[in-house]
Amino acid sequence: MRVSQATFSEIAAEFRKHDYGHVFLRDGRIDMSGIALEADPDRTLPPNVVEIDANDISRDAFRKIYGLGNDNET
Repeated sequence: MRVSQATFSEIAAEFRKHDYGHVFLRDGRIDMSGIALEADPDRTLPPNVVEIDANDISRDAFRKIYGLGNDNET
């Protein structure tokens, strides 16, 4: 399964912190056989990531955040 670099780094850091070095394969992948993931209620998002409900912001602000400008506008 492919995941974002941020997700991979967070999972890898947790394994290293708890001395689970045996899960790292030679090619850098992580073998998670028999390992379950659980959401940590105290860490809802990685650092520096902000969750935004698109319904709570204006259309123009949404378009600006995601770089959705009209190329024909001056």
